[in-house]
Amino acid sequence: MLSASFFFSLMAVFVKMGAEDFGTFELIFYRSLAGVILLYSFIRARGYTIRTPYLFGHFKRSFIGTFSMSLWFLSLTMLPVGTSMTLNYTSPLFMSSFMVVFLLMRKEPMPWGLLGCILLGFCGVVLVLRPSFSSGEMLGAFLALSSGFLGSVAYWQIKELGQLKEPSWRIVFYFTVFGTVYGLLGNFFIEGGLSPITSDNVIYLIGMALCATLAQCSLTLAFGQGNVLLSSCLQFSAIIMAELMGWFFFNDELSLVTEIGILVIMVAGVTATMLTKRQNTKA
Repeated sequence: MLSASFFFSLMAVFVKMGAEDFGTFELIFYRSLAGVILLYSFIRARGYTIRTPYLFGHFKRSFIGTFSMSLWFLSLTMLPVGTSMTLNYTSPLFMSSFMVVFLLMRKEPMPWGLLGCILLGFCGVVLVLRPSFSSGEMLGAFLALSSGFLGSVAYWQIKELGQLKEPSWRIVFYFTVFGTVYGLLGNFFIEGGLSPITSDNVIYLIGMALCATLAQCSLTLAFGQGNVLLSSCLQFSAIIMAELMGWFFFNDELSLVTEIGILVIMVAGVTATMLTKRQNTKA
């Protein structure tokens, strides 16, 4: 999950740099197309197969995940960036709620320590991003919150596919195939066609696509085979990395409140890791 957070944050840098030349659906198309090419080359080279008995499960994961991403991009046009990202990062809270219901149904003990770490991490996110919105921005807030909820549903789908022994590369492959078709259709019907690629902006597309593919593979592996609550908590580390990359690449200022929020997220992540390690040792 830490690797996923790093690559997602670096991807956001390339997206920000290329946003002036390319539309939202266009960026989704290129990042997905590159993933299809890279992953299919990997699959052929290793002699693997894309055949699966769980095609509908892949479709659900791909549709929900891609639609969630679209809602988040749309909310960015209606809300301040910090508000949109904070509401989008409610997905770990929704994941925790799903896990609580799941454990209650199975009458298993509740991991209160990990649940507390997730709540603490979200408090750190709020300190870093300091969200705010007016009454006229309720639609944008609803879209961003819906994106966070659907994102958690997509992550749960990943967990289910992982339990069915579907490899992470196959899950990401179908996700990128769906994103390629979705982005291309959205671009032609809504944005009016592809923009010209030049020697100046092609590096943004290559960087974005490579980082997105690595991030998706890492995230899928984390949720598919790792501890769901720990992965949810460590997901907040993307906020730290995004803030540091904004400072490094775009000279964004880091206020004292932001630094305190970063520290809170780090404490939550380290504590969650230690609790999980202790739990695994006892098991």
